[in-house]
Amino acid sequence: YTVFFHPEELRSSPLTEWTFYEGHTRIAEMLAPRFTSGISSLSTIEAHVPKNASGVIYCVGGVAGGFSVYLDAGYLKAEYNSLGLYRYKTQSESPVTSGQIKIEVEMIYDEIKPEAPANLTLRVNGEQVGQGRIERSVTAAFTGSETFDIGMDLGSPISLDYYERAPFKFNGKIEKVNIRYI
Repeated sequence: YTVFFHPEELRSSPLTEWTFYEGHTRIAEMLAPRFTSGISSLSTIEAHVPKNASGVIYCVGGVAGGFSVYLDAGYLKAEYNSLGLYRYKTQSESPVTSGQIKIEVEMIYDEIKPEAPANLTLRVNGEQVGQGRIERSVTAAFTGSETFDIGMDLGSPISLDYYERAPFKFNGKIEKVNIRYI
């Protein structure tokens, strides 16, 4: 009843802002930032990125549904897996520069309602490098058993693009990940 008709009543963290560091893994989805219908967010990542960087920066969920932000062969990518039924992918137009960079991932929902659509914007050092659209978001929770991870995707992989490379550990250095609702 709650999941379908009153997702706002699901147990979740009372926080609206989090700061994570490399090595924070296996945080229960209900205690982590939510990337579900109507909850707009801005994620800011400070990282040292090698040339042709690869690996997960942060993710929540699993193959049955989730959200992952990662680099692959230097391209910044994000995938929103809507319960395995719809997969929305966004990536940078070109590989990101190596060195110390600031990545921003902005998810803005059109409205607060179940399955609300959203715009997903990727920025590197303040410059927009990619934009995509999530047409059908997840209403309440991605899974009942997967977790939120920094620097790798533990559990089942969210993206089929790195399924065979799981846990797809980031080969750079994540200094800090700040996620806040906006």
